[in-house]
Amino acid sequence: MVHAVQVYTCVTTRDGRAALGVVIRDVDGQVLRVSGRAIGDASLEVASYRAVLHGVWRAKRLGAQRVRVFTENPEIVAQLEGHDEVPADLIGLYLQTKAMLNAYRWSRVELIVRDLNADAALAAAGSLEQATAPTGAADEDDLDLPLWRWAEDAAAGASR
Repeated sequence: MVHAVQVYTCVTTRDGRAALGVVIRDVDGQVLRVSGRAIGDASLEVASYRAVLHGVWRAKRLGAQRVRVFTENPEIVAQLEGHDEVPADLIGLYLQTKAMLNAYRWSRVELIVRDLNADAALAAAGSLEQATAPTGAADEDDLDLPLWRWAEDAAAGASR
């Protein structure tokens, strides 16, 4: 079991499509997990929240009790730290993210520059490229988080 991890997240967008990349490292810097996924049409903020959620969910499944999350989106950091107002369209993702972060004994979200986040950026870019290729069998990283599935089902039901 890993007690403390660092989660590096990145979002890449192109032609109206978005993908996220997540790298989880132990405190010694050893890579424990690299994952990426295309998430389709999403704003930068939505994709950034989903990247953080994906990372903290995976870290929890590794048994982490402490998590330090790095994101390239300064608005997300400010919102999660309580320094900035959360727009109405992001409230659901914000609350899900706060709940996941509160599931740890200790958590922190910090800003990182792309130059120091190359592995997560590569995972995001690779997922965006693969999104145009034919899909094969889904693996564990391709599964939705339960809260995402619920939110997407609720949104689909509301639009009918």
